[in-house]
Amino acid sequence: MELKFKAAPHYRQKLSTQRIMWDLTLGLLVVYAFGLYNAFTLGQAYLTNAIVLMVTAILVALVTEAVWALCTKKPVVNYLLTSFGWITAIILTLMVPVNTEPYALGVATFLCIFFGKLVFGGFGQNIFNPAAVGRAIIFASFAGSISSDLVTTATPTTTMNSAGWALIGEGFDTFLSDFGGIANLFIGNYSGALGETSALVILLVGVYLVVREVIDWRIPVTYVGVIFVGTLLIGLYTGAGVSYALFSILTGGVMFGAVFMLTDPVTSPNTRAGKIVFAAIAGFLTVLIRFCANYPEGVLFSILLVNILTPVIDKVFDGKQVLREKKNITVVTSTVVVVTALIFALGFTLTPTESYRSINVPTGETINLSDDYGDYRAQLVSQDGDTYVIDVRGFGLLDPDGIASGSGHTYERNVITVTVDPNTQTVTDIEFTTFGDTVGFGDECLDDIFLNQFIGSGLESDVNCVTGATYTSKSVAAAVKLALNGGVTYAKGGEAAIGDDYSDYRAEVTQNEDGSYHVTVRGFGLLDPDGIASGSGHTYARNEFDIVVNEDGSVGSVKFSTFGDTEGFGDKCEDQGYLDHFVGKTLDDNADLISTATWTSNSVVAAVNAALNAANQ
Repeated sequence: MELKFKAAPHYRQKLSTQRIMWDLTLGLLVVYAFGLYNAFTLGQAYLTNAIVLMVTAILVALVTEAVWALCTKKPVVNYLLTSFGWITAIILTLMVPVNTEPYALGVATFLCIFFGKLVFGGFGQNIFNPAAVGRAIIFASFAGSISSDLVTTATPTTTMNSAGWALIGEGFDTFLSDFGGIANLFIGNYSGALGETSALVILLVGVYLVVREVIDWRIPVTYVGVIFVGTLLIGLYTGAGVSYALFSILTGGVMFGAVFMLTDPVTSPNTRAGKIVFAAIAGFLTVLIRFCANYPEGVLFSILLVNILTPVIDKVFDGKQVLREKKNITVVTSTVVVVTALIFALGFTLTPTESYRSINVPTGETINLSDDYGDYRAQLVSQDGDTYVIDVRGFGLLDPDGIASGSGHTYERNVITVTVDPNTQTVTDIEFTTFGDTVGFGDECLDDIFLNQFIGSGLESDVNCVTGATYTSKSVAAAVKLALNGGVTYAKGGEAAIGDDYSDYRAEVTQNEDGSYHVTVRGFGLLDPDGIASGSGHTYARNEFDIVVNEDGSVGSVKFSTFGDTEGFGDKCEDQGYLDHFVGKTLDDNADLISTATWTSNSVVAAVNAALNAANQ
C-alpha cells in the first residue's frame, strides 16, 4: 500500500459543509437584521426596499442555479442545496445601499452567479468571490441605480475621501462628530451599505463563526490588524491619533470584508501562512485604493485583486508545511512588516489639513429640481457624452437685495460638472469646477455632504439647501436640472418655419467686415397687437443680432448684440443654448419657440430668416 501526504485543502464531508453554510447563513441574517433596523429608522419605504432587495437577490440566485441544473441535467433540489447560491445573494445584498433599485441588484445577482461562479464549474471552482463580482458590476454598470424616492446622506468614507484622507486636529474632530463619533461608527447608525455599517454586530458574528470553525481567524485578524497599525502610524504622524486608525477599520466595509468576504475558503489560500500573506496584501491594497483611486471604500476591489493572487500564494507555500515552518514564519513576518510600512509611506502622499466644514445636510429650505430656476441663467459650456459642464449665476450675480454689492467680494458664475445616467435619468456624479460665490457662506455647497444628496436624483427629486447659502444651493440645483434636461436650457413652446413670412418684424440687414450679418428686428415690445406692452412700463428697442451663415447656406452661429424686449420673459431668448439650436439650420427647417416668449422667439427666427435670405442673394 502506498501512502501519500498532501497539504490542505482537504475536502469536507457533505454534512460538515452543510453545517458550515447554515452557520454562515445564520450569521449573515443577524447582520441583515441590523440592516433592517437601520432602514426602519429612515422610514417605511426604506424598510420595504431593504426586504425587496433581499427577496429579489435570493430568488434570482435560486432561479439562475435551478436553470443551470436543468441545462446540465442535474437534480435541481439537490443542486440548490449543495451549491449555496443564497449565500452569494445575501452577501451581495448586504454590500449595496438601501436605496439601490431592485432591478439593478437582480441583474447583478444573475451575472455574478452565472459568470462569477457557474461558468467556472459551480461551487468550489470559482476564482473570484462571486458577491464581490456582483458588487463590481453594480459599480461599473449601475452607478445611477439609486431610487429617486429614497435618499441617504453621504457615507463617512465618501466624506473623508473628499477631504483627501488627511483631516487632522479640529477638522477631524468635527468630521467625526458629524457621524456621531467613534462610538457611533462602532455601533453602525450611519449611512452605508445595508449590512456593512455595524462593526459591533459583525464582530460578534465573526467570533461565533470562528468558534464554530466556519472561518479561519487569521484572515480577519491580519487584514484588520494591518490596516489598523498602518493607519495608526499615519494618525500619530499627522496628529489625528488613534481615532484615525479606528475610523479606518470601522467604516467602508472593512469589518464586513474581513469576516464574510476574504474568508471565503474557495477564493483564499489553503495554507495558514498563505492566508496571513493574503490578508496582509489585501489590507495594503484597501488603503492604497482609498488614498490613490476614485473608490473611497477600497475593500471590494482589494478583495478581487488578492483573489487573483491566490494561486500564486498557494504555489509559494506549497510543500510540507512542517519542514517549511521557519521559512514560512520569515516570509509571513516580512510581508506583514513591509505592507504596514508601505501603508505608513502612503501617509506621506497626503496633505494634512484642518479645513473641514460641517453643514449637517439636510438643513435649510427644501426645493425640488423641477422648480423654475430661470433667473439663474444656467448655460451649457460643454458636453462629453453624458457629462455636462454648466455655468450658472449664483448669489453674487443674482442677489435682489443688494447685499452682495456691498460685501467686497468679487463674484463670477459658478461652473459645475454633472454626470447623468441616460438610462435612469438620474445624477451619478457632481462637482464644482469653479466657485464664484461668497467665501464663508456659499462655499459650504462645495462640501460633498451637500453635493452627494444630488447623487441618484431625478427631475422630480427634492433636495435641501444649505442654511445661509440658499442662492448658491439653488445655483447648483439649476445646473443639475439643466444636465437632467440633456443640456436643453429653454422650455419649448412650439415651432416656427424659418422660411415663413416675417415681414411684420421689419428686419434690416447689414454685413459686418468679417462677413457675418448684423440684423435688427422688431420684437414683442414694438409689435404687440394687443397693447399689453404699452402698459408694461418697459422701454422697448429693436433686437439686434450678429449671425454667421456658412458657405452651404446654413446657420453658423447666432449671437444677441442688443436685447430690446421684456426682461423676465423675452430675455429667455438670450440664452445661448437656445440661440445655438439654430446652428446648421436652413430656410427649409423649423425652429423652436420658447414658452411665454413667443414674440421674441419669432423675432430671433425673423433675424435668422433675414440673414439666410441675404446670404442667398
